[in-house]
Amino acid sequence: MRKVISTLIVLLMLTGIMAVPAAAQQSDWEIAKNRALDRIRAEVVPSPLVGSVGGEWTVLALARAGRITADDPWLSGWFADLDSLLAQVDATSARGYDISNPPTTGTFPSELRRWTDFQRVTLALGALGINASDYNGHDLTAVYGTFTAPAQRHALNQTINVDTFALIALDTGAYSGERDRFIQSILDSQRANGTWSLNPAAATSPLDLDITAMALQALAPYYARGDVRVTNAVNSALGWLRAQTFPDVESTAQMIVALTALGPDFGDEASYYVSHLLRWFDPQSGGFRRPAITDLVNLMATEQAAYGLVAYWRFRNNMTSLYNMSDVLGGALVRPVPPIGELPGSDADGFGLPGRHADVKQSEIVRPGRTFADIQNHASRTAMEALAARGIINGMNETEFAPNATVTRAQFATIVTQALGLPARAEASAAFGDVSTGAWFAATVGSAYYYDIVRGIQTPDGLTFNPSGTITRQEAAIMVARAAALSGMDTALTDTETLNILAMFGDYRSAARWAWNYLAFCFREGILDDAEFYIEPLAAITRGEIAEMVYRLLVRAELLVS
Repeated sequence: MRKVISTLIVLLMLTGIMAVPAAAQQSDWEIAKNRALDRIRAEVVPSPLVGSVGGEWTVLALARAGRITADDPWLSGWFADLDSLLAQVDATSARGYDISNPPTTGTFPSELRRWTDFQRVTLALGALGINASDYNGHDLTAVYGTFTAPAQRHALNQTINVDTFALIALDTGAYSGERDRFIQSILDSQRANGTWSLNPAAATSPLDLDITAMALQALAPYYARGDVRVTNAVNSALGWLRAQTFPDVESTAQMIVALTALGPDFGDEASYYVSHLLRWFDPQSGGFRRPAITDLVNLMATEQAAYGLVAYWRFRNNMTSLYNMSDVLGGALVRPVPPIGELPGSDADGFGLPGRHADVKQSEIVRPGRTFADIQNHASRTAMEALAARGIINGMNETEFAPNATVTRAQFATIVTQALGLPARAEASAAFGDVSTGAWFAATVGSAYYYDIVRGIQTPDGLTFNPSGTITRQEAAIMVARAAALSGMDTALTDTETLNILAMFGDYRSAARWAWNYLAFCFREGILDDAEFYIEPLAAITRGEIAEMVYRLLVRAELLVS
């Protein structure tokens, strides 16, 4: 009955029949976002054109804000322009020109001479829910999806932005491409001070802010997902960016897009740059000025501010990030699971799920019959005994388990990594300023970080882990859900599915928005019990509760040996 009632509540909320409590007025950034979107739509008349200011970036901003769809008449001119340009490309290609290496002038349409032109169109099409690998008989991703060494490329395609936006465009949906090689190229191009530049040999310039932030956007899906080089590269770049003054709308907007893509740990920083961005907002016109706050309103600045604010809006509303278009393209993104370059595991070993990472192992019994005096009548006795028998979680001593005791973050990282049989990665713990390499938990915390089960806490002084901090129920759900993904389980939920699940609970709004999907996944899979009326997301989780969650995860991931 509770599930039926909650479903009705969600339907009423979504249809507007039942109002959701909201603030009395919109915040300043929401007003600026809506005004900017209104302005770029009105200013681009009669329709956007390919390769122009007010083109793909305006389409992207409006589509990702839910303001336009592919059948909007306003877009008819843009589609006609794109079809005309592609027809010209086909005609010149038929005469022997290579679409991947177009001549600088004279034959190919100027709007589609660079690989970044095709990447930008891929983003706009993706935002509209259109597959760029099969657009009117054209595979636009084939132009840039195969990596070519910069020295062997056409002169137009030798900047780092080509690699950056190749990775971003491929990751908008399930497109084929040599992601690992683009990642490696980006990493190899980073300078010693943590920056990227169009000209690596030149001294730093204001443009480096934009280029560096865009490189972070490309690496964001891979941040802390296995290759320590990616993690270190991102942290190094963030260290440099935080010390800079952002002098214009464009660089500030790029920083917002990067931080919102990196994940929930960067919410406070993103909020700071949103406030900084509003310095250029003109309330009278709804536009943004550039480059100085006293200059005229400018369309390019306004469209970049608009999609930066849309990225923040999506972040605040627990939606996929600006460039993660799996919500409209469907299916999971094609991304390597850590470490980069390794193939995932499979059920060919006789256990586990097909998507299991190769380093995830089956838990075997090492102490059969293990039990404790203080769990004999406990509801989670089976789980606690099963984990203890496999050496995943130990008692406080030989006779006591202490099921009601709380758990630290370091202890939980140890339990989860041991449950999955993951190898020790002590070297990865160096990413955290508060984890000594000699600590008893360094190897397991490093492993949890290496395999993206934990991501740490970003502070002005760098990344920390807070190993002695007590873990909450929502934090446990997040880590278990990430472990589930590593085990091959499908953790994806739509926003409607998430709300439908969580609306059963009277206190779901007290959970952090960035924890909603993880909590909903755990309830959907029965890892958390939905029989209770409250989630209690901020309550400290107990040893008994953690044992139950991890045990249920292992059962569903087919990782237990009887």
